Amino acid sequence: MRARILVALIALAAVPSFAPAPFPRSKRDGDRNGIDMARFQGTWRVVSMEIVEANNGRNRLTNWGITAVRVKGDQWSYLNGASENSSYLMDIDATQRPAAINWYVGQQKKDPGMIGLIRREGDKVTILYYATTPNNRPRTFDTPPVGWWILTLKRG
Repeated sequence: MRARILVALIALAAVPSFAPAPFPRSKRDGDRNGIDMARFQGTWRVVSMEIVEANNGRNRLTNWGITAVRVKGDQWSYLNGASENSSYLMDIDATQRPAAINWYVGQQKKDPGMIGLIRREGDKVTILYYATTPNNRPRTFDTPPVGWWILTLKRG
């Protein structure tokens, strides 16, 4: 009887040492509000497109026919339904706060043709942008320049 108890205790003590290791954790984007080129990849549905106006902070919604934006590598494409409308090279400087976004005309990233700011809030991205030079880039989203565009995108 005593031998059986001793064998049972040894067996119970050995069971945890043979238990399978836990599954590895999936890689998750711990910063739900971080934005950089890697986090911006994929197709984003257009939620709204606004033009900044000088009337007490109200902006004018515009229907411009673009339904989504696709980012693949450093290529930004406007989509109208399933068809591509136009494409640009682009990049994001995530070292700036808020992050800076640039679009380039042609096949080289020389001087940007459009510039802006980009921020992410979960699965939503807001971009404040305009066709101007980098020295005209605003520093915040708080007081957007009149005439600039505010594009709101949602993942998927």
